[in-house]
This record gives sequence, structure tokens and C-alpha cells, in this order.
Amino acid sequence: MVDESPYVRAPRWRRTLAGLFDAGLIAGAVALVGVRRGGPARAGRWLRLVPAEVVREQLGTPGQHLFGVRTVDRRTGRRVSLWRTALLAAFAAAGQALARKLAPQPAARERESRIISDELDEIRRNAPSAEAQREQMAAFFERHQRPLGREALQPLAATLAAGLLTLRLRRRLAPTVDVLARGRSDHSP
Repeated sequence: MVDESPYVRAPRWRRTLAGLFDAGLIAGAVALVGVRRGGPARAGRWLRLVPAEVVREQLGTPGQHLFGVRTVDRRTGRRVSLWRTALLAAFAAAGQALARKLAPQPAARERESRIISDELDEIRRNAPSAEAQREQMAAFFERHQRPLGREALQPLAATLAAGLLTLRLRRRLAPTVDVLARGRSDHSP
């Protein structure tokens, strides 16, 4: 059987090395910016500005260039149209924003933690005996025991739903494959 695809798939070792190289660059950049600018959390915000799909599909990552790999549309063997990549990136970003919005806010969690900590400290200080302290602690944990609730499941469900919808949209709109990059002299007219 003759392969009629307009491209040659990149070997797994090339794709793996390209991905590892890119991951190393990102980790180094986050560490460098984190040290200079006040923490990896702040550096992570810069990485969200340009989604990885846009770089990988439109420009090519440094690892892809180094190891001769290109990401193309599986159906045509050509670069994915910019509007398709942008639509997928926007949809993924909207899903991430929704998950962040549904997640419990750090200030509320911190305030609740402080209240719980203060109450535990008061029990430890004011209990007349070890037995009374154990009883008060048991009552405290009974009061504050909460099952995995809506506040924890909503961001998880939103992330899962957005990921599955993005995956489905990608399969229909822009299925990709990593191929061997050809040099400029290999292009036919």
C-alpha cells in the first residue's frame, strides 16, 4: 500500500526531544523571570499571553526548529490557518478563565483558614484537661467537616468540559500532525 499523505511524519524521538527542549526553555525562563521579578506565579502570567498552540502551529517552537519538526494540518499537510489556531486558542483561554472564576478565591480561603486556626488555638489554650481538649477537638472537627462540595467540583467540571470541547473542536477544525520539516531547497514549485 502506497502512502499518499502530503507529508512525512516526524519520528517520535524528534518530537520528544523538541518537546523536552521547549519545556527546558520555558522552565528556565520562568525561573529567571521569577528570580528577577518576584516569583514564578508572576512569570506564569507571561506564558498565558501567547498560547502554545499559536507558537507551535504558526511560528514553530525553538525545539521544533532545532530538531526539524513542523506542525501541520493533518488533512492538507500545510500550516494550519491562522484563524483556526486563533479560534482554538481563544476557546481554550475562555475555558481557563471560566475555571479561574469558579475557583474559590484565595482571600476567602485565607480568611477561613485564619478563623479555623484561631479557634483551634483557643481550644488548645483554654481546655481544662487533655480529655476536655480531645472532646472539644472532636466536636470542632465534626462541625467543620465538609464533604467535597460544589465549590471544589465547579472549577474541575468547567476545566474538564472546556478541555473536552476544545479537543472536539480541534478534531473538527484543525487536526494537526508533527512532520519532518523540509529545507528550503526541498520545496517543489
